[in-house]
Amino acid sequence: MGARTVFEVKDASGSIFLYSHWGGDSKVEDAIHALKMARPRWNDTTYGMRIFISQIIGHSWDSETGYGISAKNVFEEQYAPMVIDFEEGTVEYLYETKSFEDFIEEWE
Repeated sequence: MGARTVFEVKDASGSIFLYSHWGGDSKVEDAIHALKMARPRWNDTTYGMRIFISQIIGHSWDSETGYGISAKNVFEEQYAPMVIDFEEGTVEYLYETKSFEDFIEEWE
């Protein structure tokens, strides 16, 4: 079955959609961890986005299954949508937009 979820990670040039087959139940915790790891590069979108995505995927880079990446959202979502916007430094989740810091503080 899975716990299918999608992280939309974006900057001024567009979005990358990161699909996790099993990550839905830990979506918020995973996003908080990945944002904390990317904190030194929050103002450098290309590095910040790479760190965020790398932290979500973790040790599964060599795995054939579990994650997908696309420039278009073609994935099934079973959880609330989440947009990580490195250009604005915000997270949109549950119909609210918060700064990275405020999102971490609220959900930690």
